[in-house]
Amino acid sequence: MNNLSKLVSKHTKYIYIFIISLACCLIIGNLSSASKAANQELVHLNVDRLALAKEMIKKGDPIFLKAYEEVIATADLAIEKEIDPVTNKTVIPASGDIHDYYTLSPYHWPDPEQEDGLPWVYRDGEFNPINKGSETDWTRLKGLFSSLNSLNLAYYFSGETKYMHKAREIIRVWFINKATKVNPNVNHGQAIPGKLPGTNFAIIDWVDIGKVITTIQLLESNQLWSGEEKQVMDQWLTDFSQWLLESDFGVLERTRLNNHGCNYDYLVSGILIYLEKMDEATAIIESVKTQRIATQIDPDGSQPRELSRTKSVNYTVNNLWALVRVADLGRRFTDVDLWSYQSDNGASLKKAFEFVNPYFTQKSTWKWKQIIGGGADSQLANLALPMFSKTELMLGEKIVPEGLCGYDKFKAHEVLMYAPIHKTKKYN
Repeated sequence: MNNLSKLVSKHTKYIYIFIISLACCLIIGNLSSASKAANQELVHLNVDRLALAKEMIKKGDPIFLKAYEEVIATADLAIEKEIDPVTNKTVIPASGDIHDYYTLSPYHWPDPEQEDGLPWVYRDGEFNPINKGSETDWTRLKGLFSSLNSLNLAYYFSGETKYMHKAREIIRVWFINKATKVNPNVNHGQAIPGKLPGTNFAIIDWVDIGKVITTIQLLESNQLWSGEEKQVMDQWLTDFSQWLLESDFGVLERTRLNNHGCNYDYLVSGILIYLEKMDEATAIIESVKTQRIATQIDPDGSQPRELSRTKSVNYTVNNLWALVRVADLGRRFTDVDLWSYQSDNGASLKKAFEFVNPYFTQKSTWKWKQIIGGGADSQLANLALPMFSKTELMLGEKIVPEGLCGYDKFKAHEVLMYAPIHKTKKYN
């Protein structure tokens, strides 16, 4: 045996040990990745709040049990409900592609002074019910988000896979099956007949896409769908995020200095966090300080652009809720703290909440228009106060005036999502 052969023979066992060690490291690494995926934090739901709600159900708390039963009942209905994709609409958008999301501008109406009604005219805050018909996709998109939310929660709290099987079927029809899937753009939403085939304002219709992301996170972490399905779904979200960031409508929506801009930030940052594009997500959340809080909120906490609307309470709440949800993403996934931020002129998210508080206690009278919901006082009690209470639970900050609480207005799914456990809780 020559010297080279002797050397190889001498060290063969060490080579084997090295190869085996390397293989073990790779296996352990794969297991670690799988474990991380199985235990990944839900982007759009706070697992700590969900755990509290689950504990209250186990303890037999009647409020949480009632909420659980209602969510289960709603999810059972969703299981039986026929899936309604965008390809079911009866009016084709200007693109000629039935797979494009299509709606009409909600506040536009036929012009009574024109024989053909064209072009439609704007009436702020007056919702045109034509959008609720089967001709467009507005109602079916809302139905998609609502069904998935119920199914997600029903599965999380019951562990019954039938809810995820239905959710998976919905995802496949809406985003994977070539015959029925929706295109990853919003080029033809909120069209204005006689004027525009689509507008950037329809992007806000997709603000609750987090419910889709929650579904696919639950499917993945519980090994309830295939790698191929995940790949196709992730590609759809990648394409959609690219459209949001680069298309003319997406760029325009990001520049809006009202609730549209804030909801855009929440929509995009949530998708980017799911796709693990953390640098991009962090940049958007950080920009909220100067591009939203400093520009949309006055030093006294008022939001002039929202107060100028005919539904001033609704839009004040809408904008704050968008900002709060971005703040929540910032706290849980980045080092950006929007809640503590204050602009050079003193504007802050805290002050925006403080601005509204005196109107709950009627120390001040709301002087801006509120054409729906029974007027300003009614909407402050039924819309604003519950949202402020959800914010307290979400961010762990004291917000609502002492002695007040909006828990009694929580819907069943909100009880389970935000776990309103408080010594001064007030329920019906």
